[in-house]
Amino acid sequence: MKLMMNENHAICTKLERLIDEWCERRCLKPLFYILRDYPLCSELVHGWVVLLESLNEIKNFCHHELTLTERELLLEIIDSTKRKIQECK
Repeated sequence: MKLMMNENHAICTKLERLIDEWCERRCLKPLFYILRDYPLCSELVHGWVVLLESLNEIKNFCHHELTLTERELLLEIIDSTKRKIQECK
């Protein structure tokens, strides 16, 4: 249980870092996609699936607006979220 909470915290911390950077740069398109579904309303699998969909939309539709560091961090968060979904199933 504690490991799961640490992983949740790590995902949210990385995501909050991205959101802060996008706010700082006024990078509105990625913010539009992520703020629809974050913070998580439910830590059940459905909440994580919805978050993953938003993350993938950012990756697919906002790629050119992100810095290299942001793209790398986004991919890390996507991978962690995919693992989280598999664990919840």
